[in-house]
Amino acid sequence: MTRGIRSRKTWRVRAALAVTAAIGLAGVTAGGPATAAISTDGEGVVVESLQAEYGITRAQNGVSALTVAETFVVRFPASGEGRGMRRDIAESSDGAARVLRLISVTDTDGAERPSEVDSSDGVSSMASIAPEGLRGTQTFVFTYTVDGVVTVGDGTRAQEVTWAIDGREGSPALGEVRATFRVPEGLVPSLEGEPRCLTGPQGSSRTCDLTVNPGQLGAVLIDVSAEDLAADETLTLVVGFAPGTFTAVGEDSGGWIGGALALTGAAALGVGAAGIVAVRRRRRDPRSRRPLAAKEPGSFGHEQRHS
Repeated sequence: MTRGIRSRKTWRVRAALAVTAAIGLAGVTAGGPATAAISTDGEGVVVESLQAEYGITRAQNGVSALTVAETFVVRFPASGEGRGMRRDIAESSDGAARVLRLISVTDTDGAERPSEVDSSDGVSSMASIAPEGLRGTQTFVFTYTVDGVVTVGDGTRAQEVTWAIDGREGSPALGEVRATFRVPEGLVPSLEGEPRCLTGPQGSSRTCDLTVNPGQLGAVLIDVSAEDLAADETLTLVVGFAPGTFTAVGEDSGGWIGGALALTGAAALGVGAAGIVAVRRRRRDPRSRRPLAAKEPGSFGHEQRHS
């Protein structure tokens, strides 16, 4: 049985040894139940790379929040049929609620892209659409928070974040995926077991590149990466915490947790948190819904222009 990691000193020793993916958090496989997913719904659009920054925090009432900054480099066809991107996050995982809040969608220079957020059928959706169409290489930086990202469980086992960074079934091929998961000093003593990085089709137990390094202000940084992922292959990160570290999102939690934690989490990632957009809940006309595969609990897709 893997021995729990209880102190920052222990983590720094392991960091100095450039720890790679190791045993622990048994039973988790690539693309597990609490994952993010990617899908596309058209021809000629290529996702060249994904660079992700994650920062986890804990509210006063114990609810977890993940602040996310994801940079997608996407190549659109010269025809202009592609209009933009959409990023979907499921509103629950393993029966536990999640709450999404969008901070911003920008280009590579930090200029705001048009964006909207809505909710339908248990999925919160962030979209950035250019009605005139997009051509060539485009960069989309989605920055948002997700409350309740840690699977709390019954209190007897390690609590886990399991996130398929680049997607699940239906995801496109990707040339490069890199991600950093930041654990602040206050949560380092609660880390349990060894973090894991898994790659391959859903259900795969093949490990991938993972290193643990000390960060600023006593934080721990977990870096993972993979290259040349085929369609339907995923890069999944698993990080465990001691039982009781976090609590589940309550019915009255959605009004303030994400807004407050977005400020601290976004600051830790070095991004702005002004203008947080709460999810607008409305029903879509089923006829107007854009097809998107593999929506649980996160996905993104590009939009096509229709004449």
